[in-house]
Amino acid sequence: MSLGTLTIHHEYESGTTVEGTTRNSPAHLALKAHPSWTWSRYATAWLLRSSRHRQSKPYAIDDVERVLKRVGYTVERDIDDNMPSVEQQEADRAERMDGRADRLTERAGKQQAKADATRAKADAVFDNIPMGQPMLVDHYSYRADRNRRERAWNNLGKSIEQGAHADELTCRAETASHHMGARNNTVTIGNRIEKLEADRRRLQRELDGEPGWLTESDQYGQDRNRWGIRYPTEERADYLRREIATLTEQIDYWKGVYVQLQAAGKASRLGPDTVAKGDWVLCSGMWMRVRRVNKKSVTVPNPVFPTPRPGEKEVTWTVAWHKLRGHRTTEQMPSEVVEAYEAPGSDRISRAPRLNDAQ
Repeated sequence: MSLGTLTIHHEYESGTTVEGTTRNSPAHLALKAHPSWTWSRYATAWLLRSSRHRQSKPYAIDDVERVLKRVGYTVERDIDDNMPSVEQQEADRAERMDGRADRLTERAGKQQAKADATRAKADAVFDNIPMGQPMLVDHYSYRADRNRRERAWNNLGKSIEQGAHADELTCRAETASHHMGARNNTVTIGNRIEKLEADRRRLQRELDGEPGWLTESDQYGQDRNRWGIRYPTEERADYLRREIATLTEQIDYWKGVYVQLQAAGKASRLGPDTVAKGDWVLCSGMWMRVRRVNKKSVTVPNPVFPTPRPGEKEVTWTVAWHKLRGHRTTEQMPSEVVEAYEAPGSDRISRAPRLNDAQ
C-alpha cells in the first residue's frame, strides 16, 4: 500500500526538490538521512545540494526515487531542463553576488552593533568599580557584587565573539563583492575554457565508445569477460549528448569573452605564430626563456631548479599561452640578463629577470 505520492521537481531557479513530504514522515526521515539532500527554507521542500541554476542530475534523481519507493511512496517527476543563455546565467550570477554582498554587509553591521552594545554593558560595570577594589567576602553586598562582575565578564567574552562574527561576515561580504571580478579574470577564463574543452572531449569519447572489459553470458549461462568497445546505454547516451551541447554553448560563450578581452588588450595574444624557441616570455612576474613551442603551450625552464651544469638535464615547466603576460626576443633583452640566466648552477628564482627588469 502506497504511503502517498511525492513529486520530484526540477527547474533552473529552484533546483531539484521533493515536494509533498510531511514532518517526521518516512520520506522526511529518509531524505534527512541522505547526504545529498537538505531542507531548504527558501523552497520549503527537500533540496538536492548544488542543483540550483543548472540542469537536472538524472542519476541523483534515480537514486532518491529508489529510496522513496523503497519506503513505500509513489514518485512522480516534473523535470524542466530549459536553461537561459550563458550570458543571462552570468548576469543572474552577478545579481546574486551583489545581493549576497549586500545581505552580508547588513548582517555584519547588525552583529557589530550587537557586539558594541554587549561591550557597553560590561564596561558600565567595570567603570564603576574603583581601581583595585576587591570583593568584600563578609559584606552583605558580596553576592550581588560577585554576580554583577560575573555577568560583566560574560558580556565581555560575548562581545568579543560577536565582534569576531561581524569581522567574518565582513570578509565574506568582501569576497562576494569581488567574486565576478575574479571569475572574469583573463587567466581564470583561459583555465575555464581548457577545463570545459577537456570535459567535452571526455564525454565525447564515452559517447563514441571506449575500450574496456565486457561481461557476456556464454551458451551455458556463465558470465565471461572479454576485451572490446563499451558503448553507453541509450539513456546514458541522451545524457551525454545533453551535457556535450551544454558544454559547447559555454565554450563558445567564454571564447567570445576572451576574444573581446584580447581586442581590449587585457588578454594575451601570444601563440605559436608570434613566439619562437629562444625568445623570452613573461610568466608569474618573471621573464623566462622559451625552450620549446607547442600549439597550446610553451616550455620554459622551471625556476625552482638551478640552471643545469654540463651533462645535466634541464627541468622544464609547461605554461599555457593564456597565462603569459609579455614577449621579448633575445635581442630585446640586455646581454647581462641573458648571461646571468644561462650561467650554469645559478639560482633561477633569484637571478631570473623580474617584471620591471630588462625594460
